[in-house]
Parts: sequence; structure tokens; C-alpha cells
Amino acid sequence: MQKKLWPAVAIAAAVSAAAHAELPTPGLDFAPLSTVLNAFASAAAHRRAETLVGKMTIDEKLQFIHSEYAMSAVPGGGAGYIQGVPRLGIPDLNMADSSTGSGSTSQASTTFPSTIGLAASWDPALAWNFGKQIAIELRQQGFGMGLGGGTNLAREPRGGRLFEYLGEDPVLAGEMLAERTDGTQSQKVIATIKHYMGNEQEHGRNGGNSQIDERTMRELYLLPFEIAARRAQPGSVMCSYNRVNGTYACENSHILNDVLKNDWKFQGQVQSDWGAAQSTAPAINAGLDEEEDVGSTVYLTPTLVKQAIANGSVSTARLNDMVERKLYVMIRTGVMDDPAKAGPINFAAANAFTQSAEEQSMVLLKNASNQLPLAAGALSRIAVIGGHADAAVLTGGGSGNTRDPVTGAFAGCGGLTFGTSTGCSWWTNPWLKLNTPLVSAIQSLAPQAKVTFSGNSDQQSPFAAYTQQQISDAATLAANSDVAIVVVAQPAGEDFGDLTSLALANPTNQDALVEAVAAANPHTIVVVESGNPVLMPWKDSVSAIVEAWYPGEGGGKAIANVLFGKVNPSGKLPVTFPVRDQDTPTWGTNGAFATNPVYTEKLDMGYRWYDSQNITPMFEFGYGLSYTHFAYSGLSVLHLPGNLIDVSFNVRNDGRVAGAEVPQVYLGVPYQGEPPRRLVGWDKVGLNPGESRRVHMIVTQRMQSVWDTTNSRWQYVPGSSVFVGASSRDIRLQGHS
Repeated sequence: MQKKLWPAVAIAAAVSAAAHAELPTPGLDFAPLSTVLNAFASAAAHRRAETLVGKMTIDEKLQFIHSEYAMSAVPGGGAGYIQGVPRLGIPDLNMADSSTGSGSTSQASTTFPSTIGLAASWDPALAWNFGKQIAIELRQQGFGMGLGGGTNLAREPRGGRLFEYLGEDPVLAGEMLAERTDGTQSQKVIATIKHYMGNEQEHGRNGGNSQIDERTMRELYLLPFEIAARRAQPGSVMCSYNRVNGTYACENSHILNDVLKNDWKFQGQVQSDWGAAQSTAPAINAGLDEEEDVGSTVYLTPTLVKQAIANGSVSTARLNDMVERKLYVMIRTGVMDDPAKAGPINFAAANAFTQSAEEQSMVLLKNASNQLPLAAGALSRIAVIGGHADAAVLTGGGSGNTRDPVTGAFAGCGGLTFGTSTGCSWWTNPWLKLNTPLVSAIQSLAPQAKVTFSGNSDQQSPFAAYTQQQISDAATLAANSDVAIVVVAQPAGEDFGDLTSLALANPTNQDALVEAVAAANPHTIVVVESGNPVLMPWKDSVSAIVEAWYPGEGGGKAIANVLFGKVNPSGKLPVTFPVRDQDTPTWGTNGAFATNPVYTEKLDMGYRWYDSQNITPMFEFGYGLSYTHFAYSGLSVLHLPGNLIDVSFNVRNDGRVAGAEVPQVYLGVPYQGEPPRRLVGWDKVGLNPGESRRVHMIVTQRMQSVWDTTNSRWQYVPGSSVFVGASSRDIRLQGHS
């Protein structure tokens, strides 16, 4: 699906309101007709919501600002439940986690690829369809609201929930989240974006104080939320557990009222993360509209809110606003008039989509001497080693996981260790059992070859360390094979803390396994299943490396299709892969996590950090190889009215097979404190061999601006350098605006 206004013009629509408030940017001139029509629909929804509020009793209003059930008792295995008002035609609203599929604890659900993998596709059309497909399943399970829109940036590359998020760049994350949100709400399912904000690590997330200066917040950590909130108008923004500059996010008037509701004109509701509310009147007056609880201390109960209204600390007008926001969202998204109803699910279609999405998300990191794609006819013996590749793929843990997957899971978590915690807690399926695991998928593509697996069996503990005998056996198998495929895994998840290191740790001797196999066979391919960057001390010893992320239940076939060239990989890294832990901006002196993190690196986060500090990463942001090659030429930088820049250039497939390239446009903004380069646009271009295309990207005035802390507004900065590249460091063309 070709997005005519994507990405730079779409970004203009996302931020145009802010630009118009302070700068003469004609961003609205590019807004599609649907934007105008949506404005009329929104006005009608507001009028209808206001009328309904006028008919509700105080008790009916109060049931709309607090989840009816504790999380463990929600019908259908959901996460939260708002009881409707039948006499007014207001239906109940059931909600579920949905990062990588429905998080229902009692209904079978499809497990989609991790969302960091989605970000690696750099494909907004895929993000839209991803949101749509998950929403279809949510509705068919009876859920009218999905909670999967995570977009905290990868400041801490060891973050336990990084697999749920969309990488380290705010524009990439914001664009992908906006599209996913649109896709979700196209199916009459309310979308939530989260965790707002400063929730970049698990350590100290329950009350830790994220200390971020205003400019850094605006240009980095608030920006993806702003793009998604303005562009896609999600029904809900979920505030996080942590404090932001000393005040809890769910009672922080600056980020909720000043920024979200006033600056961005957000019309939906603010809901708390589960158990994140810390007060009654302060939270309500700061902008919290709905509390979700975990069955412990709660603050927005009918009794407490009635008391606050009675003593004057909360106004009736504010209560009406909270309820009206909820009703407005239900009306605008279609949930009010067409509530979700349980029905049959086409799991086969969902599985096919998950396979396709994974195929577009994998990143080819190394391919020495064109080891890949494998030629099935030239192989007689194939070794597949490690990673439970004979039966399963790894998934992420916590609320971002599907807890009742269609294809099942292995019991037991022996050997799984996260810093101070051991075992799986509520992460019931770290290994997702596949109908077609990698070994079987490889055998089907190479039917004449003998495919042999070496590693832990189904009967063994899933995270049991490889013994020296197993490593020796694997090396022997590799030595007697034409090619050796080693699968390594890096588990991570919510509530287990952050990774202590980016080194492979579960089991800890996977590096030794790879090194032994690579020493035995020069044709060694490593497939990485992770939700975080991974250290690779064996990088120079192996012939090829594929990053598969947490691939979901279509992962076995998808990985095999990429390895054998049925699919040409087109993913690009949404996060930087460092050479060492010590190279990351959050490592400090000994790698200890700060409970109250101070964002001292300011704007130099992610690839900006490596550029500003002149540190060479192992694989940079935006990097990804292909089975073909793309040439860039003919850069033109033209000025348009309203300080817009038209960046155009040619991309040509000068290889032998069809493929897709992701040309990226970066700006070097000449202003103190700005990083050397920042991403402002990209496209995903599919080309046949020998085919060339002229790519145009419009860079808006806002994308050339910085946050002026003195005047609290965006300030346009002329004269930026323009960089066009295949990654943040593989710059092919340069010019000036």
C-alpha cells in the first residue's frame, strides 16, 4: 500500500497544529480530506457525549472513571472493565493488553512478532495492518479497547520491555505508532498509547524519578507521543508508574494538562497504568481521567471521588469532563454504537499475517561472501543448532505477551534468571511452540538434504545451560555438515527487571556454543531471537547473522524463507547495536541502574550518542543488508514556501534480484546542543533488478526546529545540512538546505 503523504508530509499533518501556533508553516495545506471530515465527526461526537453526560446520575458518572473489576477478575481474561449504562444505550467496555496480540488470559490468541521487529520493517503500511489485524482478534474476543501502543524510546538498550517498543528514534517511533493506532481504530477498537512518559527502564519504574530537561523531553521523549496523538487521535494515553522531574506521571499537570491536553489539544482520555494512580484530587486535577487498579490501593473509587467533590477539592465540571472524554472516544471510534462481540477467529489468516510481518522485519546484519541465501540444491547436510529451533521460538515476557497462545507453550522456566529474579512469574510461555518450527521449515525447503538438530530437547528445561558435551557434539555435527545454522536467544520481559548486560545470558554459554561451531565450520549462520541489541564477540568468526527479534508464531517459516531467499530481507535496525556495554550512554562506570535516572546525555541518545562521542557501533541505527544492492544518485534540495524543503534523489537496484530499500534523510541542524544528525524522513522503495525511482521527501519547518526553552515554543533554524543514506552512518549523498 503506497502512502502518498508518508513520511514527511504525514509528519507535517502530525505536528501542524503546534507549528501554526508559533510558526508560519502551511502544514495543514497537506492534510488529507479525511482530516477535515474527521473534524466534523469529532464535533458531533463531542455534542453527543455532552448530552449523555447531562443525563447521567452521579453514580453512573463515577463508574466511568474507575475499572469495575480488579485485573484478575476481568471477564474474558482482559485487563480492565468499565460498566456501561444500559438505560442510555452506553455499552460495557472491556479492554486487553495487545502489544504482540491479545493478552487475554483465558482465550486462545495469535502471537504476532514483537513490535521492535515491526519498527525494524520501517514500513508504516505494515504498522497500520499490524494494528488492524490485532484489533480484529480483540473484537472477536469481546474487547473494545487495546492497550498495545508502547512507544518509550530505547534510551536504555538493556530495557526489559524494549521488545514492546519502537526503537530509539522519536520520528520513526511516532510515525509507526500513529499508523498502528489508525489501523486499530479502523476496526472500532479504542487504541491506547503508552507509557507516558520517561518510562525507559524497568529498574525503579514504580516511583523512580526520571529527570529530564524540557528541551530533551520535547525533542525526544514527548515527540513520538505527539506525532501519534496529533496524527491518529488515539482514544487513550496511559500515564506511567514513574515520576517525571519529581512528580508522578499520573498526577503531573505539566505533561498531562500543559502539554498533552493544552499544547497538543488531545481530546481523548488519560488512563493510569495498573496501580499507577497515587492520589485522588491531585491526580484528577492534574489531568488523570480514569484509574486502572490491580486490586490493592485505589484512589478514584466512587466513595473517594464523592468526598473530593463534597469538600471542593474536585469540581463537578472536572468530573463531567472526565466522563465526556470517555464517551467521546467511544462514540468517535464506533464502540458506542457497535460494541465488540465475541465471535469466531480466523487463526489461519492471522498466522499467515504474522509470518508475512516477520519476513519484513528481519534484519540481515552480516553476509560474508554471499553465504546467504542458501541454495537448497547444493546442500546435502544441514545442521541446526540451539535455540529450541526444533520446536519453538522465543517470545517477550509480561503484559506484552500473549498469555494463552494458539500454538501452546512449554512448561517450566528452569535456568531463567534476570538479575535478582528467577523463573517466569506471569510469563507463562517464554518459548512459543510452533506448528512448523525452524527445523521443519528448513527441511521443507531443502527436501533432498538431511537436516539434523542439536540442542536441548522438549523434555529438558528450556533454558538449561549447554553442557560441554553438548557443545562438543554440536561442533562435531557442524564439522560434518555443509552449513551450520545456530539459533541464539536473549529473553527479556516486564517485571523481570532490565538485562544486566547485552551479552547472551540465558543460557550464559551460548557464545561458547557459537564459537565452537564457527571453528568447526566456516559456513556458520547465526539467527538471533531477541528484543534488545545483542553483543556478538563471535561476529568476525561467522559468515552470516540474521536478527529475527521475537518472531511470533509464523517465525519458523519466516526465518527459513529468508535464509533460503524466498524472501529478500529488507529490515533496518531501529536501535543501535554496540560493540560493548560500556559504549552505551546509560552504562556509567559499572553498569548499575539508577533508580532515579538523570538524562545527562540530553539529546545525544541512541545513534546520536555514538555520533556525538565518535564511538563506532557494531551495527548502526538504520543498518540492514539485502540480497541485492542499491545505488543512490542525483540529490536535489529545493526550498518551498513555508520553509519546507523538498529533498529528492534517485535509488536504483543495481543487483540481480528484486528487493526493497529504505533510504533515510537526516538533518544536521546548526544549533547548540543538537546532535550531528537526526532522522527527519524515509521511504521504503521496492525495486526490480535494474529499476530506478526518483524519491521525494518533504521536510517540514517543524522538523528543522528546536525547542526554545526561553519562550516555550518551537524555533525554526535555517541552514541545515542534508544527509541521505542507507543508514545513519552509510551516508550516500550530502547537501545543504
